[in-house]
Amino acid sequence: MKKNIYFCLFAMAVLVAGCKTTESETKRISWEEQRAYLRKLQDPRLFGLSIYDTPAGPEIRGGGRLHRSRTEAIEMLAEKPLRPLVYLTGNSDEEWPALLDFTSPATWLGFDLARQLNAQPIGELNAQLVTRPGDEIPACMSTVSSLRMGQMFIEHPLVFVRMATGSLGALNRNVSDGPVKAVIGWDILKKFDRIQFLYSMNRIVLMTTTEEYEPNPERLAATLPLVSPLGLCAVEGRMNGQSGPVLIDPAGDFQVAAPGTVSSLQLGEGISLSSPVTVPSPDGVRIGARFLQNYQVTVCPQAGVIHFEKPVALRGK
Repeated sequence: MKKNIYFCLFAMAVLVAGCKTTESETKRISWEEQRAYLRKLQDPRLFGLSIYDTPAGPEIRGGGRLHRSRTEAIEMLAEKPLRPLVYLTGNSDEEWPALLDFTSPATWLGFDLARQLNAQPIGELNAQLVTRPGDEIPACMSTVSSLRMGQMFIEHPLVFVRMATGSLGALNRNVSDGPVKAVIGWDILKKFDRIQFLYSMNRIVLMTTTEEYEPNPERLAATLPLVSPLGLCAVEGRMNGQSGPVLIDPAGDFQVAAPGTVSSLQLGEGISLSSPVTVPSPDGVRIGARFLQNYQVTVCPQAGVIHFEKPVALRGK
């Protein structure tokens, strides 16, 4: 598999300027450790994955199978603002903080966690290392037998194992509520039928049920179709009167992020912001947790829509 196959994929994973994290806690693994890991290369077809010939070269697809008819409500650990940092488990009951990042095309593991999960590098002939823009530390396409959030199992997901321990660097998205050990990207999240943010209850609900979601018409602010700019969670919006994709970014600690000044932002007919608090973004327009937490947000990747509802007021609040 060629290194440049993934360049476009990772180019879209540039994070918001002004939300940078330090690499000071990151420690590269030794060359000996890296070489020992790469020597464990396995053919992806052993794990039920497939290899396809594409104009850009061979591409591995599949993986990340979800158990059907499951619903799991999980506590969000990152506060002020609430962001989808949740506990991830493997085959044991040990827990590791993982960030659900709807604007990351891929799923990432630090080497320390990958080692505990017995990750296997995969490739047709050779293990290939890739790097994200702005990150000097390479990562290797791999798989693990399963990841688990509560009782929601993800079998043989494709993951990129970063050849370093400690901090995931910019992938942490400046979360300080716990050491982020993994990032679950849109490649896995898009497989769910429904992902619901219940901010008033500090919960995120994951569902693998084909039952169609019907928002409450009395609380519904907007229902928008999802668009797919290189495999990220996004909708069509209007910034300063100009149409374009707006990334849905619950992991971002901001209201709006944009390349320039935002005088107005409109999502469909029901949601409009005038002169929102904006942070710089080097790559597109994003709406983050400080905006999303004002709604009950239901992302339906299989149906291709996202619903924004006014939250239910909790008793005593």
